[in-house]
Amino acid sequence: MFKKTLSLLMALLMVMSVFGISFSAAADTADEEPTRYTVISSNSYGILISGLKATCSGSLTAQYSTTIKIKLELQKKSGGVYSTIKTWSDSKTGRSIALSGSKVINPLSSYRLKATFTAGSETVTYYDYP
Repeated sequence: MFKKTLSLLMALLMVMSVFGISFSAAADTADEEPTRYTVISSNSYGILISGLKATCSGSLTAQYSTTIKIKLELQKKSGGVYSTIKTWSDSKTGRSIALSGSKVINPLSSYRLKATFTAGSETVTYYDYP
């Protein structure tokens, strides 16, 4: 009788531990939801390298009229570190803004775009690679 009770108790503990692990795993993945913003509605950004020219662009749309800003930084990789070689920025009050710029570059070097968007008190930064 003792062995049967012990076996049942062990089986129950194993079942509980399996459910406990799956519950905690489900709780961990809930944190991976995409960030939702209250002011920023959408944004887009990109870098295009064609021959000796890098063209950077970005646009931002806000949920409502507010102060909006775009800052685009063309960054060059040197010694394993990216540093800004050209900056374009614009700001205004409204719901949407767009910006683009280009620069002559060395096609043998590595570049990326750092795009920073601000709408009201929200600021997000993204990177894009050609």
